[in-house]
Amino acid sequence: MSDLNDKPGTSIFSTTKNYLVDILSGFHSACGSFMTALPYLFGKGDLRKEVTEQYPDPISSKTADDLPPRSRGLLFNDIDRCTGCKSCQKICPTDCIQIEVDQRPDSAKVWVSVFDIDFSNCVFCGLCVEVCQPQSITHTRNYERAAYGPKELVASFGRGKITPEQKAKWAAQRERNGEEGIMSP
Repeated sequence: MSDLNDKPGTSIFSTTKNYLVDILSGFHSACGSFMTALPYLFGKGDLRKEVTEQYPDPISSKTADDLPPRSRGLLFNDIDRCTGCKSCQKICPTDCIQIEVDQRPDSAKVWVSVFDIDFSNCVFCGLCVEVCQPQSITHTRNYERAAYGPKELVASFGRGKITPEQKAKWAAQRERNGEEGIMSP
């Protein structure tokens, strides 16, 4: 059994009084909370105004023109300008960019077969845009990308693996051009 008289001058009556004061204070606080919530529950009074803005709200929703000039939206890669140097993949702090390159038969250019950006990992820091020498990666003005699963948040910009048909097409094109350096993808 605990000793109630640990502190000098503390009696059972003062301890009981403090206990009852604490209960009364808690009851007063709960009643005040209920009184504040009642107008919201029943829709009465001036306190009942709608705070939540429905999305998308056609009146106050942001458009591309409303965004600041340097806003960082979703990333886009112009695969025709991309050289496959992988500098954006190396600098990415979250490793959300995956690049695979294949050597073209003429070995003048590389074939960017896979260029995927996982927007579920991207923090939109802009380092990949800054380091891209051919300026193929840019931030768009679009910032909305809803998806049901994380696999839907992966944007693929690659050209796909080099197929035997593509190799045969390049060989035929080289024969027509008469030289190996002039080819189109």
